[in-house]
Amino acid sequence: MSLFKSLSNDLGKNIYILTIYSFLTGVGRTLYATLFPLYLYSIRYSMTDIGIIVTISNLIIAFLIPFLGVLVDYYGRKPFIIFTGLLLAASLYLAGSYKVYWVLILSYSLSIFSFMAGQPARGALLAESVSPERMGEAFGLVTSTFFIGRVLIPPLSGYIADNIGYSNAFYMGSIVALFGSIIFSVYGLETLKERVTPRLNELLNMLKPKRELIWLYIGCMIDRFGWALWMSLLNAYLMDVYEISATGVGLMNSLLGISSMLTQYLAGRLIDKIGYIRGLILSEFTGFIASLFLGSTYIVYGAALALIIVGISISLWTPSYNNAVSLNTRPEYRALEYSKVNSYRVFISVPAPYLGGYLYDMISPSTPFLLSSLVMFTATIFFYIVGRRYVWVRNLS
Repeated sequence: MSLFKSLSNDLGKNIYILTIYSFLTGVGRTLYATLFPLYLYSIRYSMTDIGIIVTISNLIIAFLIPFLGVLVDYYGRKPFIIFTGLLLAASLYLAGSYKVYWVLILSYSLSIFSFMAGQPARGALLAESVSPERMGEAFGLVTSTFFIGRVLIPPLSGYIADNIGYSNAFYMGSIVALFGSIIFSVYGLETLKERVTPRLNELLNMLKPKRELIWLYIGCMIDRFGWALWMSLLNAYLMDVYEISATGVGLMNSLLGISSMLTQYLAGRLIDKIGYIRGLILSEFTGFIASLFLGSTYIVYGAALALIIVGISISLWTPSYNNAVSLNTRPEYRALEYSKVNSYRVFISVPAPYLGGYLYDMISPSTPFLLSSLVMFTATIFFYIVGRRYVWVRNLS
């Protein structure tokens, strides 16, 4: 039976609504991710300044994320999905309205928080709306629509910024994200069947890793640190090194979006067949190759190829990571576990953006990428060792 035939019931239709929501909020999120570093660069902030904004934002988020899973498991998935969409709209509005450094930090913090806080709710709702054997495929479908925005929006947002200004582009993204939140609030269905009332001992032990997923915590921390060294600098790097316009940077970002869009659904089906451990290994290895390319070439075609590989890496990571959490966690605790893993990922990566920006300014633009490739290779080896040696990791094949 295909995934589409299996979604005939009302609850299964949540996948369609979540797909629409993911597309619309993906438009706003992609616009923000494309333009925010370019905007900072255009108003004469350095790479170190950009790194500091991301580092401070990550530090704030790291202390908030652990509590979100408990709230999602108590109040439900739907309210948090709506709330995080509204936060994204607010972050876009602030970016378009102010140039003050602390407001830009607030804007970026809200943007990151909206993504990280929404992930447990979205992941849990999706997992509870489809059968386990179709989970990877469903994750791939929903994420594919997000990456449709990654194809269309970067060059469009760059064109808007080049012609009518960054502020107007941010305002447009805010309106689209708000519209997505309204649609989900009207048509989305709650999937939480039994509320989990938080107890004091659970709150105190909220950061304690689940034993069966300690390997995932460690691997995710390595992975996140590697990506965080340069991801927030990427678009400003493309403008700085290759001296291209915002529209040109948008077109480069579209290559990443096209790559992810074309491979995400297939990657989800692949992970259902080969298992999430092998998926994580493939994701880290392709991330290693992409970082190495970005750090070792100043030819625009080399950077373009690297961004295509980044898209493949992300496509492999999303269903692998979501399956690893969902298939090793009871439904009523899935949101909590997502939040715990994310809190470790964010906390360990707090200094990485500042470090990447500092290395960029003080040594060379290639340094953050080369250091990242070493970290990614370490993550590849780590997940390979996990797959070979730890028999308590389930669903390896």
